[in-house]
Amino acid sequence: MAPEHFLHKRVAEALAAHPPFNELGGEPLLILAENIEIVYVDSERWLFEYGQSLHDKIYFVEKGTLVLWKEDVLVDHVEPGELVGLRSLFESGTYKAGARAVQGKDALVYGIPVELAKEYLVNNPSTEHFFQLDWKGNSENFVPSGTSLRRLMKSREGKLILPIAEQQQQLEAAEALALPQQTPVIAVAQAMRRAKSDAAVLVDELRRPLGIITDKDLRNFLGSDQFSMDSTAQQMMTSPVKTFPPTLHYADAMVAMVEKRIHHLVITENGSAESPLVGIISDHEILLEQALNPTIIIKGMERAQSFSALERAAKKVEQLRMNYIRANVSTAYLLKVMGTFYSAMYASALRLAEADLGTPPCGFAWLALGSLGRGEQIIRTDQDHALVYAEDGHDSYFEQLALKTSAIMQELGFEEDHFGVSATGAMWRGTPAQWTQRLGSWINDGEGDALLRLSIISDARVIAGDLSVALETFNEFYVKLSAAQTLLHTMAKDALRNPSPLGMFKQFKLERSGQFDLKLRAILPFIDAAKVLAAFAGKAHITGTTARLEAIKDESNAELIASSIHAYEILLELRSKFAQENNEQGRYINPDDLDSLDKQLLRNVLKTLEALQSHLKLKFKL
Repeated sequence: MAPEHFLHKRVAEALAAHPPFNELGGEPLLILAENIEIVYVDSERWLFEYGQSLHDKIYFVEKGTLVLWKEDVLVDHVEPGELVGLRSLFESGTYKAGARAVQGKDALVYGIPVELAKEYLVNNPSTEHFFQLDWKGNSENFVPSGTSLRRLMKSREGKLILPIAEQQQQLEAAEALALPQQTPVIAVAQAMRRAKSDAAVLVDELRRPLGIITDKDLRNFLGSDQFSMDSTAQQMMTSPVKTFPPTLHYADAMVAMVEKRIHHLVITENGSAESPLVGIISDHEILLEQALNPTIIIKGMERAQSFSALERAAKKVEQLRMNYIRANVSTAYLLKVMGTFYSAMYASALRLAEADLGTPPCGFAWLALGSLGRGEQIIRTDQDHALVYAEDGHDSYFEQLALKTSAIMQELGFEEDHFGVSATGAMWRGTPAQWTQRLGSWINDGEGDALLRLSIISDARVIAGDLSVALETFNEFYVKLSAAQTLLHTMAKDALRNPSPLGMFKQFKLERSGQFDLKLRAILPFIDAAKVLAAFAGKAHITGTTARLEAIKDESNAELIASSIHAYEILLELRSKFAQENNEQGRYINPDDLDSLDKQLLRNVLKTLEALQSHLKLKFKL
């Protein structure tokens, strides 16, 4: 019994390394292992043949590779860790392809009884989603269920990092409200209200701190018997004031507040009360700086008066993004919150640029293009933007505004666009009249560079400035684009320039580098197909791949569109995961580095892309 039991444990361990068995555990996995049939398959022997009655087993490939043949046509490979013959779970009939080992090599296969597979896998809430996926060699026009794709994603554990526990980041003091100690109490109250400050520092003629008044001090004093209309700040200030140096770090600041039972830290040039006032730090500010909360981070960006403050907020955005990915939050939420973050980052960068240049001479609208325009930016990528300004004669100002804003974003980790799609270039900024002329010429041309520019500008979304400056011009553009049927036909052909990159054996078509270009070969084809289908339906004004697909859904294509939406979300999740794991943009991946789950996800996503592109061909009769 001991050797047999040991064998069963070895089989259970082998199964547990692959989906869907990795979502089982304990007794169910051991029961399956105890009842498997070990089968050795070579190229001279068929595991099952094309047209043969379905077996009462499904098969798990432990070692070697099986090839599936449909008569004389090789249709697929089945690698270690994959299942084959799943049709037996759902119907009676015959095999649609035969299976045997690769020529000259043996394969080790586990046969799992159908009844046990149904009980422990198909009817198990933890694993049932797996069996909504592809049946190897059994379906030609397979469209995976959206639910199955969503639930197949792994949940990966990870430590959620708070900045204060991981780094000693130096604080930046806020500007302090400084007043002479002879200031009347009423004037102190009025000054604090105007400055929206909860504290005032009383200083001498050399700006050396003499004392501090907080809003609590003010309330208590105004309600006491000591108060009179002639009272001065000196009568109510807390003195001597505790002072600290500008080199203070977060952890030190929090310790100081706790130990000294104070809520404000007065910062001086050398940390003593004998040196001039530099600024003030409140416990509220520290909490805001430390909080990894979307609302608080956005407020931090809106309040940022310097690049360093904006940079700190940007770092927290990236930390929160990593936490969200580790926690496996929904793609829909991740897209929404990250899009809000990055849009707010641009708005803050524009505000800092305006502070250098002065008030804009007229109204303007800052347009996000590319992934941010579509509301699909999860990671920091290159910059894609455009600018519409209300009045002629001010191009010099707005060129400088774009240059400064782009420089700030570059320092925050957003590279300049390699193809010059940027408001820093004359092609991508101008007045409404200039944009109307420009967009019209692109529509009339409809080929080459004009076609590419139309595709880019179709993703435009105003994220800062005044929407009304661009609204009429772009609404007119969307109407013209939807009506340009010949142009849409050309756009449809262009959208098919990158067909689904699955080879004859459902293997990934790779770049010369041996890597798979996730953006070019998978993400962009979904974007392009959705864009042209939405425009053809008269909805060119909609941005966002998911929103575009939703807009074209009807009874005839509901299943395909639902699967396409989920498949596209999976692609974005995979890219963000690869980017996080490899500390880069996640565009290129090596399929050999993927685990079996990610490989299966990617294959099924690309099959959905095949189906969507077939739908596009039918729509435009291509």
